[in-house]
Amino acid sequence: MPLALVGAVIAGVAMSWGQTYAPDVLAPLFNSAAPVVALSAAVAWAGRGAVSTIALGAAAGPLAMLGYYVTAQVRGYGMSAELVFWSMAGIVIGSLVGIAIVLMRRRLHPLATAAAVAWMPGLALGEATHGLTRIADTTPVAYWWAQALLAVGVLVWLAVTRLTTLASRAAAVFATAGVAAVTWVVFGIA
Repeated sequence: MPLALVGAVIAGVAMSWGQTYAPDVLAPLFNSAAPVVALSAAVAWAGRGAVSTIALGAAAGPLAMLGYYVTAQVRGYGMSAELVFWSMAGIVIGSLVGIAIVLMRRRLHPLATAAAVAWMPGLALGEATHGLTRIADTTPVAYWWAQALLAVGVLVWLAVTRLTTLASRAAAVFATAGVAAVTWVVFGIA
């Protein structure tokens, strides 16, 4: 578990450098939400029980922000008041990622598992839709298409490996669309 938490800090350091030096086509990777959600999932997956899985998911985002903002400060950029906002968002979203992983592992009810399967692909697909429909003139469209395809691929993989019935797989598809739509709306407000 400590290695997973150190990985979150290192990812934050990489975000700071990536925003400066990544090629344009990869720039959104270092400045968008889906990679941080994926990081939260990877860190949460190191948890063994429900509490540790949720706690690790909740810790990943703030630790990435710590790595990011400390690196930015060392590099001569000012500290932003957004640190608190993004850290709080990381705690909330990371906790939900941890809960989704617990539900996928335990498979308590097919619909609960379907909702858990939909959570992360839905967020990534909603953000990709935001990128394609709202900020395509300032960010590389190819990145958003790649993120959308990756989200669909993750949905298919999770549906095949975590869901056992056609009904639960269909529910996961509909829930993914719902999460994506809500994410798109929220990104439009923010």
